Amino acid sequence: MSNYVIGIDAGGTKTEALCATLDGEVVGRGFSGPSNLGTTSVGAASFSLKEAIRQATEGLADARVARMVVGLAGMDTPEEEKRAHEVFSQALHEYGINNLMLVNDTMIALKNGSDAQDAVIIISGTGSNCVGINSAGETKQAGGMDYLLTDQGSGYFIGRQVLREAVKSYDGRRTHSVLEELVAKHFSIPSLDHLKEQVYNPVLSKVEVAALAPLCSEAFDLGDVAAQEIFTHAKQELMLLLTTVVNGLQFSGAFDVVLGGSVTHIDHVQKYLKEQIVLKYPLAQVAIPEKPPVFGALKMALSTQQ
Repeated sequence: MSNYVIGIDAGGTKTEALCATLDGEVVGRGFSGPSNLGTTSVGAASFSLKEAIRQATEGLADARVARMVVGLAGMDTPEEEKRAHEVFSQALHEYGINNLMLVNDTMIALKNGSDAQDAVIIISGTGSNCVGINSAGETKQAGGMDYLLTDQGSGYFIGRQVLREAVKSYDGRRTHSVLEELVAKHFSIPSLDHLKEQVYNPVLSKVEVAALAPLCSEAFDLGDVAAQEIFTHAKQELMLLLTTVVNGLQFSGAFDVVLGGSVTHIDHVQKYLKEQIVLKYPLAQVAIPEKPPVFGALKMALSTQQ
């Protein structure tokens, strides 16, 4: 019987699994639907996790999973962690997996980008979050409480402001913004007179609002003032997340800052963050991961076997 480890990125839109030998050779990969228990039913989340594992281990005879690490989106409180353990431990019992480790998905993204003992990650995709760890093993988080409470600087944050500034342009509360036309085009409506029905009937989801963020980039490239203001605010909010975590962890020397998520990969956003980080923290090293976060989960699974 051969021993393997599995790393999983269990997100709100998809689940990705990697299976590897104990020396780190990837032998299988699996993809499935969402596994976030906050936005997906228990049955659907359990199925997604098991399906990704099934694909990743397909064709491996007499495989024994020695360790599994799952980076789970939407697991931000002790109550959510307890529920996730109950749900997924039961779901994975049939695989004989007893050595299961569940962590917040920000931790696998952090480990994917840095091996440093002192490190912080800013994630800004659909939502936003910032998590750090120091050499004493202490952790600090800022944000990460979903869109009604946090998510500043995220795709959702930008998309929501796109809608608001487009309406302000339309009704005359601000100078004209090209966002007005871009939003109308996005929803295939002749004017923003028809926008309310598009937004509220039914109410747009967090993901659908975040999907409007590229309109802000398009307007920004055209020199639109409203888009510039939105991005300026978003950048400042991301730096506030970072400084809050760094100050809380009280790093005494060099540390890594990992940038993750689609918003941090926008050229002018990334440039701003790098400049501000170096200015505020001369000893900081900025890291941009080349591989997807699931490799961070695999790295964590492998490290516990050594």
